[in-house]
Amino acid sequence: MTEHRRHRRDIVVSFATMVTLAFLLLASIPALGFNPTLHLISVGERKKIREEVADAVTTRRRLAGLGSSPPTCRSKCGWCSPCKPVHLPIHPGLFRPLEYYPEAWRCKCGNKLFMP
Repeated sequence: MTEHRRHRRDIVVSFATMVTLAFLLLASIPALGFNPTLHLISVGERKKIREEVADAVTTRRRLAGLGSSPPTCRSKCGWCSPCKPVHLPIHPGLFRPLEYYPEAWRCKCGNKLFMP
């Protein structure tokens, strides 16, 4: 009887191990660079996406200066496009104006601002 239980436990453990390995394999596919949605779009759309990414990288390099670097703003504006990083003064909401306002990065699309 105990040998039957031991055999059954071994089967359960090996099944759990296989399920865990399968999950880890599937979870690592995006990390390996495979993007299934990229294979479903046309060549022209892929070229447009690459150009937008290149423009975003150029903008980041141009905007980067002293202080923090600009955010990527990718998919931060929802469906609005183009979503671009902007440097804005943050007004603390005091009754009298200050000479200096701290600045922060925000993602801007049209006239709307989004948190990066």
